[in-house]
Amino acid sequence: MAATRKVEIVIIGAGPAGLALANWFRDSDIRVLLVDTKPGPTPRGKAEGIKSTTNEIFDSFGIGPQITAESWRLEEIALWGPRKDGGDGIVREQVIPDRAEELGKARESLLQQSRVEHHMLQNLLSHSSLEIKYSTGPTSVQIDESHSHPGNDYPLSINLARVKHDENQANGTQTANDLNEDGNIEEQIRAKYVVGCDGAHSWLRKQLDISLEGDLTDSVFGKSSRVVDMIPKTNFPDVRRVCYLRAASGTILMVPRNNKEIRLYIPVESGSALPDPKDLTFDRILAAARQIMAPYTLEAGAVSWWSAYRVGQRVGSHFSSANERAFLVGDAVHTHSPKAGQGMNTSIQDAYNLGWKLRLVLQGRVPVAPGALLQTYEAERRPVAQDLITFDRGYLKLFSASSAQFDTEFLRAMKFTTGLSIRYLPSCAVQLPRGVDALGPSLLKADLVPGKRLQDFQVVYQADGVSTRIQTRMQATGAFRVVVFAGDVANAELLARSQRLGEFLADPVSGLGRLTMARGDTSATWQQVPVEVLVVHCADRNRVSLLDWHEVYRPWSSDEGYDYWRVFADAESTHDGHGRVYERLELDGKKGCCAVVRPDGYVGAVVDVDDFQGLRGYFEGVGMLQAENPVVNDKS
Repeated sequence: MAATRKVEIVIIGAGPAGLALANWFRDSDIRVLLVDTKPGPTPRGKAEGIKSTTNEIFDSFGIGPQITAESWRLEEIALWGPRKDGGDGIVREQVIPDRAEELGKARESLLQQSRVEHHMLQNLLSHSSLEIKYSTGPTSVQIDESHSHPGNDYPLSINLARVKHDENQANGTQTANDLNEDGNIEEQIRAKYVVGCDGAHSWLRKQLDISLEGDLTDSVFGKSSRVVDMIPKTNFPDVRRVCYLRAASGTILMVPRNNKEIRLYIPVESGSALPDPKDLTFDRILAAARQIMAPYTLEAGAVSWWSAYRVGQRVGSHFSSANERAFLVGDAVHTHSPKAGQGMNTSIQDAYNLGWKLRLVLQGRVPVAPGALLQTYEAERRPVAQDLITFDRGYLKLFSASSAQFDTEFLRAMKFTTGLSIRYLPSCAVQLPRGVDALGPSLLKADLVPGKRLQDFQVVYQADGVSTRIQTRMQATGAFRVVVFAGDVANAELLARSQRLGEFLADPVSGLGRLTMARGDTSATWQQVPVEVLVVHCADRNRVSLLDWHEVYRPWSSDEGYDYWRVFADAESTHDGHGRVYERLELDGKKGCCAVVRPDGYVGAVVDVDDFQGLRGYFEGVGMLQAENPVVNDKS
């Protein structure tokens, strides 16, 4: 008889999405089980592009420095096309900086998926509440949808079986479904939630009867693509730049990697004699690349990996099911071609969106209507996937021919792939200012708007002038942040407004004190508060003292004294220049504002510094506080 045990969450699939989701539950007592039919972590190949938002996620998990140290930063993009004079071969048309000014930092870097998984996995191993089982897959799932969230019961029953690996098979594994026919059930798991991060052929998606809507046609890159990781021996002059090569015989996306490697993406064009990936060989791929790159030569030095696969654009009809007890993340619920480098990034960002919501619900921090918060996962991430599919279908049409509008359109594309256009719709977790029904179209800029990510920016600590970036400061602990943009607090009235706000934030009765103040006097208890308060002012640092601020902005602990790391200045750094936060975010230094930043770094609300009712109303809407009598705003 199979053994039975209980966990809070079962994650199916230990790739980038599953590991990112599991990282949300570090330093908690939430029991999480990851299972994957693979024999172990991904050994090579697959995705490798990392956008700036994903790097910020890694920073919040505490593994940003390790990943940055191994990554290859991308700086330039070269475009090559047919000769204008009608002659044979290709010529360079232009070189474009790989940059989005709004970010104030590098837009993207490269690190192969296996190394990304390695760092996320290592980050989990020291936490006893998290377990990973490879060579294991689910064979059945039953869900009782009648239970409330999160509840004391475990309404999911999931049977697991060991997966036998056959090295003679093309994919190296036998599926868990095969084993189910033999009745080889190893373990029965009772859980509260299950999350499918199990890829494009998702087992859980099929069990939930959720369909993928779309098709396998990629009109620009053909119906299948070839990809090669190798050290090239070539006289092609731009081999260390990102290159889009367009020739009469086909197209190539060339991406430089570390260790002198490059990656080549080569589509099987419409009408090709090789329409099926299984018919491809490495020699045929290399021959196709040589033909496109002529008159330049190409030989393979060392080849670390190559593959061929079909590509397409499809989105799941639902991202959650069974009364928000089951969720799908990443490739399990949306698929698209690799050409814009969005697959791994979007999967990790899906997981990042879902993880904090599950964590807060399971920790009992959302006592009012927790199911409503969980519903926002599909409401927020499905439109992102749909927009990505629309973008993906047209992206390389930019490169099909030269165009006078190319520079403008390509810059828009770079901003899109960086996430500057993502804005979640109003919900319990995204609230518009009172009296505002809509915000209009999302702009491709770093503005401070509910539903958009708080763009990273440089500030300096008030206490010592050391520079830091705000997203690095926001670790993935499950905490919200109330970020007070206090303005020029050398002005006595502006400082007084911030002090009145501090009194409200610390008030446990009519304010937010139950969320912002520690239940003890040690530094450890302050690290566990559900809402952390931060300040960014734009005054002359020498005219402001840390001790001028209310205690909620610089709390005291019995073991470590004052917390010096919550008050920041938008000021010149000794070594790193000026972040110009107020200018970038278009903030009025004579007025200021207050932003609620969710645990995933997205802005939940923006209110006036003295709008106490709006601030408390946000946390009532999320379900973290019971609605009470209206708070009287203090504008005296």
